[in-house]
Amino acid sequence: MPSPAETNAVAKLKADHDRVEALFKGLKEAGEDETERLGVQVCNMIKIHMALEEELFYPALRGKPEAREDKLDEGLIEHDSGKLIINDVLADPGQERAAPKLQVLGEQMVHHHKEEEEEGGIFEQAEKAGIDLNALGEAMQKREAELKAELNEGDLPPSEMNFVDVDATPE
Repeated sequence: MPSPAETNAVAKLKADHDRVEALFKGLKEAGEDETERLGVQVCNMIKIHMALEEELFYPALRGKPEAREDKLDEGLIEHDSGKLIINDVLADPGQERAAPKLQVLGEQMVHHHKEEEEEGGIFEQAEKAGIDLNALGEAMQKREAELKAELNEGDLPPSEMNFVDVDATPE
């Protein structure tokens, strides 16, 4: 049975951030084949992480007096920005410009992680809001296992946007 530190939602999300950032550091040194492999791996990790935040963490915080709704919306907009790149890279992982796209994605993720983790960020807001972070962490672990099982059966579907209507093209 996992310890409370292993099931705490904030601790889990911070650990995810560390793993994602470590993969992006590895990408800077990677050759072409390794870039494709690591790129797919990091994109799928981020997709799962974003799903956990969007399906469970952000909704648990939204509406609480300690929550800054503007910060939650900003986080979702940053997710959408990353999803555009992730969906593009995963559509063709061997594409010619995958490395610079992953570079930009990495920079965006580092920025996003910093904002979530900083003083006054959504992680601190969640801690102050009295959310049961251990129960939330357990729910996140369960959902993560489901998403990983889905990934093992094939590709996860393209990430859906929160605020960006990607099908909106002028006629």
